Amino acid sequence: MKKYFDRFVVAALAASATLFAVEKEEILPAPVKALDFFKTGLTVVRRQINPPEDGKPFYFSGEISPAYGTFWIFSDEAVTIAAKEETVLTNNGPLMADIPYYLRFKGQVGRVWFKTDLANFEETLKWLAGGDAAEQFLTVPPPESERGAKTYKADGVIEGRSGQDLVLRLANKAALRIPLESITLVSGKEDQELKKSKIKLWRVSGAKKPFFIEYLTSGMTWAPSYRLELDKDGKSYLSMAADLRNDFEEIKDTDLTLVSGQPTLQFKNTASLLDLRITPESFFRSVGWGFEQPIVRKLDYAKRPLNKPVAMPGAGVKAKASYGAMGAAKESAAMDVAMADEEVVAEEMVADMPAAAAGFADTGKEQGADISYVSIGKHSLEKGAAAHIPCGTAEVEVERKAEWKIEPRRYLNGVPVPEYEGSGVQTLYDTLSFKNPFSFPLTEGAMEVTEGGHIYSQSMREWINPGQKVSMNLTKALSLTGKVEESVDKKAKQVKRRKKIDGENVEGYEKKVNGKLTLHNYRGTAAKVKITLNVYGDLEKFAIPEDKLVESKDKENDLNTLRERTWEMEVPAGGEEVFEYHYTVFEAK
Repeated sequence: MKKYFDRFVVAALAASATLFAVEKEEILPAPVKALDFFKTGLTVVRRQINPPEDGKPFYFSGEISPAYGTFWIFSDEAVTIAAKEETVLTNNGPLMADIPYYLRFKGQVGRVWFKTDLANFEETLKWLAGGDAAEQFLTVPPPESERGAKTYKADGVIEGRSGQDLVLRLANKAALRIPLESITLVSGKEDQELKKSKIKLWRVSGAKKPFFIEYLTSGMTWAPSYRLELDKDGKSYLSMAADLRNDFEEIKDTDLTLVSGQPTLQFKNTASLLDLRITPESFFRSVGWGFEQPIVRKLDYAKRPLNKPVAMPGAGVKAKASYGAMGAAKESAAMDVAMADEEVVAEEMVADMPAAAAGFADTGKEQGADISYVSIGKHSLEKGAAAHIPCGTAEVEVERKAEWKIEPRRYLNGVPVPEYEGSGVQTLYDTLSFKNPFSFPLTEGAMEVTEGGHIYSQSMREWINPGQKVSMNLTKALSLTGKVEESVDKKAKQVKRRKKIDGENVEGYEKKVNGKLTLHNYRGTAAKVKITLNVYGDLEKFAIPEDKLVESKDKENDLNTLRERTWEMEVPAGGEEVFEYHYTVFEAK
């Protein structure tokens, strides 16, 4: 298709001397060399252009629709680019044979011959063409083997390609989806009417050396997935994969970089004046400039080139500028995203930064302060297609324990909480904690936890910096039971007291409360448990030594202070542990 496209555009230009008032310019490709894209679909596109050696003006084609303020030329020459739409014939002359039939006959009445091994398919075709099947949709599966497959034909309007199928619309508005691999012949009437279509051509002058153009648009979207495998061959591993959706254009052997973060992109949804589909009025309205401002300010490119010289990949020199979103355009105030050179980025990393994990490309684009760039190598993907790309795996140290958080059994005023009166079995959760082992952040995405090949949990993880520790719930610890019992000490004297709260006297009694925690482990191995106890009141001498406490917090107030104590203990396999505590609480009347 690309070969045909270039040939018919050259023919059209040779027949017209009015296009930009220049004749016989060469149409050159502008392949996409790199894409950096955010989860939201914002995409930074980098195209490479190799001009003819004679330095004469030339054209390249492409529906390039940049966001305002993001179109940049990277060349050490004073290159200028202009855009214009031209109408060309798309079905004239002997070049038609080069066009795929799903494009050549699109919109035309035609006949399609195809193979299938479905039984009694003649009856199926008759039913589909009848009145009872109006507006129905039938997908024809490809034959499982050539033996037994028969050839059938169907007439209708060829609507074009959908995925790997040809869509044929019958007279009763029913449709057939026929796999391209099953089609043996297609005929149509494309020569009866000349078709015309508009394409955007870009005229380049002042270029003798290869250069790049870069701009921000939309079209490529991605979402991360993470998998934490526990105790695999005695170790644990964290893997990352990316799900991609390409609504941009077909890409071939293109460097892909996954980007995450929240940069300031004020005009990300504002089309540039280079997008010929918008009017100057709508453009200036979208940027809030009104209609009284000057529309155009002339610039002399020869005297004031806007192109910043950079070393170009492929020319034997390692590029110094980042290929990330607006990375090489540091002068662009509109984008407000400053990227650092590789040496500066390295200085911003924390001292215990882990090395890049095996499986990830180490291009220097993985690190970044607040904006994450992860290169996943070269890939090819058709427009409208989706892809799942495994990115890499790293070994990780995981700490696993159960957590038991005990809420206060009394309100702030010391009155018992009705649903907590008496005793009750509590819910414990198995938790995991680990540090991000990669040299780049883990961005917001789903994380699946498995053990022995079985799924234990899945949850959303927020941004996790390199080396940062994170904790997450795994499952309910059903094999561990916890029980809380609290009661007023009937032997202790209840003291009548009065407290002044906000200028008012509040009467009540000081009561001594006895509490007991019971933990039972039904597992075949010892279990580590982290316990957090909350009470309103004044704890007596706490049974856990200070050096064993993980955390101790007190929140003062006029009625009863909230006391929180956190400690860890180990319950042996099949064993039981009991912990007693005592506190005094002011219970208001």
